Amino acid sequence: MPKFPGIDRSGYPGDSLMRLLRTEARVVWTGFYLAPAPSHPQAGWMQKRAFLRDLGYGLAPLYVGQQQGGPGSHILTAAQGRIDALEAVRLARRAGFPDQSVLYLDIESGPPAAAALMAYYRAWVQGVVAADYTPGVYCSHLLARQFTTADSRAIPWIFHLKFPNGHTFPLPLPVPAPSSSDFTGARMLQFAQAATIRFSSRTLTPVDLDSSTTADPSIR
Repeated sequence: MPKFPGIDRSGYPGDSLMRLLRTEARVVWTGFYLAPAPSHPQAGWMQKRAFLRDLGYGLAPLYVGQQQGGPGSHILTAAQGRIDALEAVRLARRAGFPDQSVLYLDIESGPPAAAALMAYYRAWVQGVVAADYTPGVYCSHLLARQFTTADSRAIPWIFHLKFPNGHTFPLPLPVPAPSSSDFTGARMLQFAQAATIRFSSRTLTPVDLDSSTTADPSIR
């Protein structure tokens, strides 16, 4: 099965670094934050879809909705899931993503997943489907089976860290198969967080490193 290297970063790295990631690091796709969202107010990616497409990037639109714990918003109800689904779709359309694009609900917490989180997740997935988009879910490998069992329509992007936070990566970047995680159904894998990429003349930090079975995770 093919493997495609990707990155994601909360703040937009800037046009010059996005060019370097394509030309020097050979990165094929990038996370793209739909914002302002309940747990991600920074909207730096929102005007960059056309520019990134022109560079040849595939994109993975992320919506950081309600969270079970930690920083962010914590309104975990089915009603809020429906509200947030419509907001994710509205932001995706504003950014230029067409109908049927995959939108990934970003769930940062680890297990156990409370009943309220699962109710929120199911409502969000249903809301995205009803609006003619395709749901995805970014979550811990320890929760992936629970989420995909609760609603299998969500395409799984899981995090299962293979390197410690702060690891420095010279080029070329590693590209582990998403199936190398203990959740073999993963379509995408985040294997490093808060990493540094070392180019020939500069560095990018912090950045998360990913791999995917597709060059464009926004396509179902």
